[in-house]
Amino acid sequence: MPNVVALPHRDEPASPEPEDHPSLRQWARYAAWLVTTCLGLACAFTLTVLALGLVFEGALLWLAPGAGFIGARPEGVAGIVSFGTLPWTTRMAYAVSFTATQIPVLVVLYHLRALLRDLAAATVFAAGHAFRLRRMALWLLAYAVAPAAGQALVRIVGHGVDLAWFRTSSLQALLLAALLIVFAELIRVGQAIKDDRDGFI
Repeated sequence: MPNVVALPHRDEPASPEPEDHPSLRQWARYAAWLVTTCLGLACAFTLTVLALGLVFEGALLWLAPGAGFIGARPEGVAGIVSFGTLPWTTRMAYAVSFTATQIPVLVVLYHLRALLRDLAAATVFAAGHAFRLRRMALWLLAYAVAPAAGQALVRIVGHGVDLAWFRTSSLQALLLAALLIVFAELIRVGQAIKDDRDGFI
């Protein structure tokens, strides 16, 4: 029809899409910040203990059967010995044992922070998540066996004070490692279901 005039098309601003999993993203951001803080404190604690034990010749470090202390000499602790009075080889053995215990903690916190940052970015099911959880489980296993291995080294060197080879935290680490392996498999299955669903679209 000649009297029909096409009106110009007006571009309307697209309405913003709702944020995916807003509650999950928010809590993941908070948790990532908390884990980042814990990671920084754990690094500072590890470096401080190693510096006091090796650089400052055991200043402010004390060992007793089944315990270790930082700071002034604690009163009323039986069998307490200044770390600086131990032979150099024994101090090195304790430093290796301490490092072998701390490194798995730092690596687990690092992977946990990365996982939480992915969740904060709304990446819920991803192949990398299962990989990170399995890596965390392996490092937890390393943490569980580190005290026994470290005490074996101290006993070989001699002059050990704290000879406790088993810790309750080792059992807790084993249980947590088993749970992480289960969660990793759960995420792997979830990713497979998501891939199958996307394949039908």
